[in-house]
Amino acid sequence: MRWLGLVSFLLLSGTAYAAEGDALAKIATYQGADRQAMLEAGARAEGALTIYTVGAQIDPLMAAFSAHYPWLATRVLKGPGPELVKRVTEEYKAGVHTVDAYEMDDYGIRLLQEGGVLASFRSPEMPAYGPESIGPKDSWVMMRRDLISLGFNTKSVSPEAAPHTNKDLLDAKWKGKLGISGSPTAIVTWVGALALSEGEPFLRKLGQQDLRIYNLGGRAVANLVVSGEAPLVVNARRSHMFASRKEGAAVEWRALGPSYASVSGVALAGQPPHPHAAMLFIDFQLGMEAQKIYSGDLGYSSMRKDLPGSDAKVEALYLTLRPNFYREYEAWTDLSDEVFGARK
Repeated sequence: MRWLGLVSFLLLSGTAYAAEGDALAKIATYQGADRQAMLEAGARAEGALTIYTVGAQIDPLMAAFSAHYPWLATRVLKGPGPELVKRVTEEYKAGVHTVDAYEMDDYGIRLLQEGGVLASFRSPEMPAYGPESIGPKDSWVMMRRDLISLGFNTKSVSPEAAPHTNKDLLDAKWKGKLGISGSPTAIVTWVGALALSEGEPFLRKLGQQDLRIYNLGGRAVANLVVSGEAPLVVNARRSHMFASRKEGAAVEWRALGPSYASVSGVALAGQPPHPHAAMLFIDFQLGMEAQKIYSGDLGYSSMRKDLPGSDAKVEALYLTLRPNFYREYEAWTDLSDEVFGARK
């Protein structure tokens, strides 16, 4: 489902919910000195926690979280952002309230907020984040970012020979040798970033380079870079190259210009069955321990002001913050189809 269609589905399907009742608000926004004790006592009584997220990056975080709260039975449901958003909307429409909290990309969280299925919350960790990270009515906190640009296998292409700028991609020697992840959000946001930074004429010239489209998600395509089957991928995630290199793979990531910044955050479900446990999870995710796992172990950059990232010199393009993002996304989808034949 295209994003504009998903927005319409959310707004027209009759799932406009009050984000929180008085009981939930008291838990989610409580700031008393006994806050931690109150949340732990409530979470022990609840005994469980369900998180919806978009990828395996959550695994080491959940392991660390469970070390603090081993008495909580945690369940993590993973899936593509559009599918999770549609699932939640349909669950709420049917009166089913399963999810407690989210760790999700910005566009998914934004859709959930606009669909009225998020609750406001306050965490003592929130002052460590800038106002640009906080959603309307305290409905989310964006906590980590990933950058998208060139990933390459250094055994196949030396760092010196690999492209250094977007314009280098037009060199005739790269014709037929550049790979691209063809998953919808991966290719469309990359096209959008290039359209904004280099212009549509540049994209059309790049389309003549016969890019090899891999209809796989980012991690699967990153594995092709590791194996050398796809020696250069133009929309690789920095975190994937970081993790692979850390495991000994001969790969590198390089920003060829202003790069799409995929930011992800945490949010509280509008009607969580385990609100105390959900707030423990949110506090943990925003805290220094979790953010050091994201930035030190997984290759993301933390959005905490007191934990500067190693990618600070890269110009980041926050596409989802643009006021007309959904309509632009539709236009970029059409452009990617036309130029790269993404869905043919």
